[in-house]
Amino acid sequence: MRLKKSVVMLFVCSTFGLVATAHADFSGQIILGPVTNGSVVTGSTLGDADDNDGFDSGIHIFDIWDGGDDVYLLNWAGGDLTVILDSLGGSDNDLFVYSPGALDSTGDYSIVGSHDEVMIPGAAAGQYYINVDSTFFSEGDYRLEVVPTPSGAALLGVGLLGWARRRR
Repeated sequence: MRLKKSVVMLFVCSTFGLVATAHADFSGQIILGPVTNGSVVTGSTLGDADDNDGFDSGIHIFDIWDGGDDVYLLNWAGGDLTVILDSLGGSDNDLFVYSPGALDSTGDYSIVGSHDEVMIPGAAAGQYYINVDSTFFSEGDYRLEVVPTPSGAALLGVGLLGWARRRR
């Protein structure tokens, strides 16, 4: 009876392990960048290593994103974050953005076609990873942009300018 209980517990524990969130790990990969607010870069996933599987870096849970991938480090000062990926020349790369301290399946992704966009309102300051990933035979050129977000000082300046014009 004791053996039967152990087998059942082993099954339960292994099943739980399969559904637990995988932890992304970018160690051993080439990290490009860093990119910052307003950066625009071009690249290609063609011929790149397949280090990631879209949602979860460093492991292949889904085996969907089996083409090459590029990972960029983004040093973000905080505020609304928008990242745009345009696949070029018939390629179809996908966009995944990993938040600081949550490098596993953060849910910030776009896989809709040749134009992908991820918006994170009020994104916390810190180091983000941007994963440009592809499926086999869809690799190719891309353009990646971190949409410029005005700084707090710039917003204050615009507000003061509006106030000064109103006073006239």
